Amino acid sequence: MIIPVFAGPRRIAFLIWCSSCLAALLHVGCAHSEKRTDTTAWSASPTASQTATNNEPLRFVVSFPPGVRSKPATGRALLFLTRQTGGEPRTSGMFGIDQIAYARNITNWNPGAPLVFEPGQFRAPDALAYPGPLDSLEPGSYRAQALFDLDETNRDYNTGPGNLYSPVISCTLRGARGGTVELVMTNAISEKERKDTDWVKLVEVRSRLLSEFHGRETKLRAAVILPAHYADKAGARFPTLYQVPGFGGRHTSAWGWLDSSEGAKWKKGEVPLPMLRVILDPDVPLGHSVFANSANNGPVGDALVQELIPEIERRFRAIPSAPARFVTGHSSGGWSSLWLQVAYPDFFGGCWSTAPDPVDFRTFQTLNIYEDRNGHWTRDGLLRPLSRRRDRVQMTFNQLNLLEYVLGQGGQLDSFNAVFSPRGTNGQPRPVMDKLTGLVDRDVATHWKKYDIRRLLEDNWSTLGPKLKGKLHVIAGGWDTFYLNPATELLRDFLVTTDHGGYVEILPGDHGSFMTEKIRARIEREIADQFAAGQKNPPATAPGRLP
Repeated sequence: MIIPVFAGPRRIAFLIWCSSCLAALLHVGCAHSEKRTDTTAWSASPTASQTATNNEPLRFVVSFPPGVRSKPATGRALLFLTRQTGGEPRTSGMFGIDQIAYARNITNWNPGAPLVFEPGQFRAPDALAYPGPLDSLEPGSYRAQALFDLDETNRDYNTGPGNLYSPVISCTLRGARGGTVELVMTNAISEKERKDTDWVKLVEVRSRLLSEFHGRETKLRAAVILPAHYADKAGARFPTLYQVPGFGGRHTSAWGWLDSSEGAKWKKGEVPLPMLRVILDPDVPLGHSVFANSANNGPVGDALVQELIPEIERRFRAIPSAPARFVTGHSSGGWSSLWLQVAYPDFFGGCWSTAPDPVDFRTFQTLNIYEDRNGHWTRDGLLRPLSRRRDRVQMTFNQLNLLEYVLGQGGQLDSFNAVFSPRGTNGQPRPVMDKLTGLVDRDVATHWKKYDIRRLLEDNWSTLGPKLKGKLHVIAGGWDTFYLNPATELLRDFLVTTDHGGYVEILPGDHGSFMTEKIRARIEREIADQFAAGQKNPPATAPGRLP
C-alpha cells in the first residue's frame, strides 16, 4: 500500500512522523538503569532523578565523566529511544523501522559538562529529529540511551574506537513534561582485535593509492579463509573467490562463517573446488565503497586490484591469473561484484552477483534518477516506497533520508552519494536528492551515469562483450525487499540481445529468501566448472603448482 499525502514536498520533515507506518512514540519519567552484560570502562550507572508523576519540563541531560575521557570532544551527540524490550537502542540499525533518534552537533564538549536535549530544540522542519518532534511522540514506557560519535574514520558509530555511550535507562515518557532524564556515558568503544586461526588469516595492507588520495594512512583489509588440506599441499596454488559483503558487512564475518553449516562442509573439504575464500572489507567512513573508484572515496577499485589482491596472491599461493579469480557478493556486495567484473574485465574470470543494488538507474529502486524530479514523492503525489514486505510498504525514501540526516554520514543512501556523486565545494559528496525536500539535482544525476552498469554495458558492448563472454551471472528475487528486481530485469532485457554466455535470472523470493542452500550449492558448482574450463588453456604466467 502507498500512502497518499496531500501536501507539498517541502513540508516533508514535518510530515514524516505522522504519515509513516512507523509506530514511533514518547513521554517522560525515568525509572531505573538496566543491568549490562558487556564489558564497560566504568561500572557506575546514573541514578534516575525523576518519577512517573513528575510534571516538570522534559529534559534529557547527557554527560561523560573525566574518567572515561579526560579531554574535550567534538562530534555528534545522539539520543536513542525505543519501545522494544530487548537489545540496546543504539544498535537498532540504519533500517530499523522503529528507530527513534535525536542529535546535536557539539564542539569541544568538556568532561562533566551537561548537554541538554529538550523538546524546543526539535520542532523546526530541519531539526535533527526522527521520526519527528520530541514532544509529539506517544506517551508510554521507553528505553533511552546516549552515544557520542567522535570517530571520523569509521562508518558505524557503534564500532568507532573512542566513541562513548551510556547504559540503557528505562523511562516513562509523556510529551513535553516528565522531568529530567540523566544519561551518563560511562562506556568507551574499543576496536576488537581479530586473531589468526588455522583457517582464517587477517590481511592488512597499506594502500599507497588511498593514502595519497586522503592525505592520511589508509589500509585495505581482508580475511583469507584457507581450504582444507592447504597446509598438506605445500607446493600447490589455488584459485580464489573474492566475496564482497553487503551494506554493514565486513571481513570480520569470516570467523563466524566457519561456524555455519557451510563452514563445516568447507573444513571437511566437502566443496566442488578447493580454493581460497577471501572476504573483503568494503567499509569506508562514508559507507560501503562497492570497490568503485570515486571522487569521494578515492581509487578503491584500483587499490584492490593493484595492491591488495597481488599481496594476497603472494602470501597465500593463489594462482595469479584471471581464469582463477572469481568475485561474488549479495546486495551492495552483489553490485560490487558485478561492477568489479565489468570495470576490470581482464582481471576477473567470472562474477556471481545476487540481489545487486540498482544496476540500472532508470529504476533506482522506485526512482528514475534521470527523469523524476523528486525522490520523496511520486508524480502522483504519493510517498515513494523504498522497502516492502511483499505488497506492504515498510519504509519510504523520505523516512530513510531523514533518519540518515539525523544519524550522520555513512548510511545506505549516503553511501550511494559517496560513490556515484561528485565532490562538493564543502569537500563532501553532493547528494543526488535533498535530504529534507527530496528534490533531485539534475547535474548530480548526470554524474551518476558513469556508474549505471546497464548503460555502461550497452554503450561499450562492442569492447566489453568479448571480454565478458561467459563471466556474468546475476540472480535476484522477484519480490525484492528493496525493489531491486526491476533494475535487474532491465539488465536482463539488454543482455538477452547479446551473446554474453552467462545468465540473469529472477527467482521467486524477496531480498534473501531466494538464496536457498540449493542455489548456493549451484553457484559453488558453477565456479568450479568455470575454473576447470579456464584451465584447459591456462596462461603461461599461472602454473597450477609452484616452480
